[in-house]
Amino acid sequence: MRIKLGERLETVLSLIEGGETLCDVGTDHGKLPVAALLSGRAKSAVATDISAASLQKARLLAEKEGVSLRLLVGDGLTPIKQGEADVVCIAGMGGAEIVRILKNAPCRFSRYILLPHRDAPMVRAYLKENNARITRDIAVKEGKHFYFVIEATFALPWEEHSLFFGEEGEAFSDYREARLEKIQKLLSLKSDASLEREKEELTDAHGR
Repeated sequence: MRIKLGERLETVLSLIEGGETLCDVGTDHGKLPVAALLSGRAKSAVATDISAASLQKARLLAEKEGVSLRLLVGDGLTPIKQGEADVVCIAGMGGAEIVRILKNAPCRFSRYILLPHRDAPMVRAYLKENNARITRDIAVKEGKHFYFVIEATFALPWEEHSLFFGEEGEAFSDYREARLEKIQKLLSLKSDASLEREKEELTDAHGR
């Protein structure tokens, strides 16, 4: 495949199943949907972005790679109608922004792949509050930083799941060690019930 993706987007791409229509929210350069089309992971794709300039970059990339990519200017999922996508990807935003997009969506879709660059617990909490099940929660390390790729569906009810982390992925053990070390330093400065709870859950966690 000609499109180079980082570890985060490669993980997202691996969760897109063949034959699905992908909606990539906030697509920017359009690398993910173009890669999904080139690899056959998606049968078709639509990309949204609030920036018309960003969509023009996505258009040029799609034309260069010879794939058909539908482009829609708009905020989050508001340009998309029911049935126009099977799987929705929202990546490269903070957890608060992802939650805002989910709240403001005019309809729901079969499956979501969510990649917050911060505040992942906020995304999990929203899914729990709305009785949506997390089906995959993969720890990914890109550069010096850790991230979580969260796959979810509103078609299934919430099951017990940590709001702080997912235990899946090769990077989880390294994340667990680094996060426990950071929590211990923070707790040495000030007590915090939430950090104590997270520490307890991480101590008991076993990565797969």
